[in-house]
Amino acid sequence: MTTSRTTSRHVLFAAPDRIEIDETPVPDPADGDMLVRVRRVGICATDLHLLAGHIGEPFPLVPGHEFVGEVAAMGVAAGADRGVGVGDHVAVEMSLPCRSCPRCREGRYNLCDRDDPAAGLDRGRQYGVNIPRTVAPGLWGGYAQYLTVPAEAIVHHIPHHVPWDVAALAEPLAVAYRAIARAGVRPGESVAVIGPGPVGLLTAAAARSAGAGRVVAVGTRQNRLDLARRFGADHTINGRERDVREALVDDAGGLCDVVIEAAGRVEAQQQAVGLVRRGGRVVLAGACGAGASVTFRADEDLLTREIDVLPSFLSAGGFEPAITLLARAELPFAALVTHRFGLDDVAAAYDVIERRDQDVIKVVLDPWSTDGFTRS
Repeated sequence: MTTSRTTSRHVLFAAPDRIEIDETPVPDPADGDMLVRVRRVGICATDLHLLAGHIGEPFPLVPGHEFVGEVAAMGVAAGADRGVGVGDHVAVEMSLPCRSCPRCREGRYNLCDRDDPAAGLDRGRQYGVNIPRTVAPGLWGGYAQYLTVPAEAIVHHIPHHVPWDVAALAEPLAVAYRAIARAGVRPGESVAVIGPGPVGLLTAAAARSAGAGRVVAVGTRQNRLDLARRFGADHTINGRERDVREALVDDAGGLCDVVIEAAGRVEAQQQAVGLVRRGGRVVLAGACGAGASVTFRADEDLLTREIDVLPSFLSAGGFEPAITLLARAELPFAALVTHRFGLDDVAAAYDVIERRDQDVIKVVLDPWSTDGFTRS
């Protein structure tokens, strides 16, 4: 089945700090492959790190890993393999696992060890992060109108009633659910979430849906802390106004069973170990950028308190519960998407994010929009 277009417009990171708009030919998909028409893609802090050259040298790169869209074309075998058809709404996981290395076989496909010499990679491939545009067919990032989905990609069906802006939250919510799974949150346990950005707010929602008995959101931006209550937080603590540990003990029920860091800052990771009870679990889910280092006191913070410190990387296993929660529409997910831009206005979108302008929370791109910025 052929596509309705012969080329796909996309954003290109041509080199560090250099954004271009380019086009790539759109081929018919091979037998086991699909072609997805991208309808929304979320902007992640990782994208800004990539542009700055803080995460390797993948240039030239089409960025974007938080994408959702509709199936535009399929190879002969793709439908039977995936259980979806042309016109279906889908989310595609950012990891392209080999499914055969030891990590993939044990279910941790986010840690795929596959080598890909053609892409210059010595470990797993990720949409919009480490597959250069020079790798054929060049449709490997979500800041684009079309994207190729090879047979090894992991595809999830999204119900048609979920709006595109809300559907674009599937990947960050899946990241949140993986953090909850890594923590092993049990019904009735208390959970503190540091960093009420999009992932942090969604982590509060995921913790509540997992049965947490008490959820505390910790941050420094009051508008986001207020929103955290709408996503399941029982208590909020503004670190600019209170000593967080003191407020947690005095006003929010004590140190928590689980603390999840979603801020992507070394200071937040250090803070996390001080907010968990003895014998509790800390999950570090925020990416701080290449070269960042964090220091804990070996005895006072870790050994004598016997806490577990668990990194959580990407979203493996999180998409199914994430899409289920989005489809139930019980929470105000649309309130998280505050800004929408077209492909030509990526630089303006980044400026809003970096300046924390206009009460920005989550910014998405509509690859088919010609209207520039629209307030969601």
